[in-house]
Amino acid sequence: MTGRRTSTAPAVAPRGHAVVPARVRGRPRPLAAAQLGIWESRRHAPTASLYECGVSLTLTGVLDRLALHRAVTHVLDETETLRTRFHATPDGPRRTPGPVPAPALTVTDLRHEPDPGAAADARMRAALAMATDLARQDPCAHELFLLGPERAVLFLRYHHIALDGYGQYLYLRRLAEVYAAFESGRTPPATAAAPSDRLAADEAAYRRSPQYEEDAAYWRAEYARPLPAPRPGDPGAPPGPAVSDTVLLGAPRLTALLGDGPAPFGHETATLVAATALWRYDRHGHTDLVVNLPVTARRSRAELDTPAQLANELPLRLAVDPAAGFTALVRHTATKVREALRHQRHRGALPPRTSGAPTAPQVNVMTFGTLPAFGSCRVTCRQWPMGLVADIDLNVYRETDLTGDGAAVPGHLPAHGLRLEFRANSHRYGPDDVSRHRLRFLDLLGAAAGRPDLPLAGLL
Repeated sequence: MTGRRTSTAPAVAPRGHAVVPARVRGRPRPLAAAQLGIWESRRHAPTASLYECGVSLTLTGVLDRLALHRAVTHVLDETETLRTRFHATPDGPRRTPGPVPAPALTVTDLRHEPDPGAAADARMRAALAMATDLARQDPCAHELFLLGPERAVLFLRYHHIALDGYGQYLYLRRLAEVYAAFESGRTPPATAAAPSDRLAADEAAYRRSPQYEEDAAYWRAEYARPLPAPRPGDPGAPPGPAVSDTVLLGAPRLTALLGDGPAPFGHETATLVAATALWRYDRHGHTDLVVNLPVTARRSRAELDTPAQLANELPLRLAVDPAAGFTALVRHTATKVREALRHQRHRGALPPRTSGAPTAPQVNVMTFGTLPAFGSCRVTCRQWPMGLVADIDLNVYRETDLTGDGAAVPGHLPAHGLRLEFRANSHRYGPDDVSRHRLRFLDLLGAAAGRPDLPLAGLL
């Protein structure tokens, strides 16, 4: 497929940032702790696209392309992590900030295609299948696909070493804010983001603090007692590309399944993690198990305001009591989540995997909030998940209320839906297998919600 390009931005390849700039801004710096793990993992497969991430924003309305180009350039200039190169040196890996690439935004006209949306999807998939050369290419690229008179898709492709999920949310929220200002002829408000040196200083201060030792002690205590040995026949397989199945839960169904408890992050998360533990118990019979929970690992104001890669993954060790009800399991899970979050900045807490034991599932709850409109354009967001999957993981995204009849109640869950995406290892599962596991997960959650105090063994 070919696409005609407009003159809004120079016509270059969507990933045409391979030329190293003649100048760079700033000095080489060590990688952040969250980046080091990705660097080391990537080092063993530098040509694999395991850490390529993407998000596409469908913009409906009259789009000011010049304002969008200015906004992308402006926000990239503010966001050091997205214009940084990463190098191996004798002293270890280093990152070096560079200038905003030219062009900051490329435009591809697909309006002549028989199916412009499908053509855009194919191009985005192809972009995500190519590995970024972190030493020679910027870790991100922006491309605008024109699909119709008042319909376009803005695609942000980025390497996970530059942004985590929360960092992506902060970046897109800022991009929408700056675009709205330029569209209306206003000067954008000042950014709240901090420079990377400030984040590095916060990280160094944490590692010198008593909190660091307290966090390390907590995780040592959690896994002082070894996990149970795997049972004969428990599956084990190398990670593979994902095959996915998705379900959308509107506000009424969400309330029926998760209850109408307090609105904070912890209620939905604890219930979904508890349901995952129940589902794992149903599949493998383990009562002492681990569910991995990715978290922002941000505590300081600078960290909370800055698009960057700071995320961590917490191995929640949960006990499933078949004689207790789901209410008790949710309370137990909520306690473990709260405890883990108090120690979320410590890295390296994941226990070693016992040979033959089932890989711990990951429950990634990305309910940071919904994006504002892009000026006069309405926006819908689509995530393009990355990486390999060991078994079956669950990604959770917040959606606007899907039914229109969910009203916000103070102190309760807001009127919104959740999109649950089940991602399975395609080396072990086909689409029908994933659909069957998704249905079983929802059946268990529905049965538990309907009879929350019934012993768990009676739900299986």
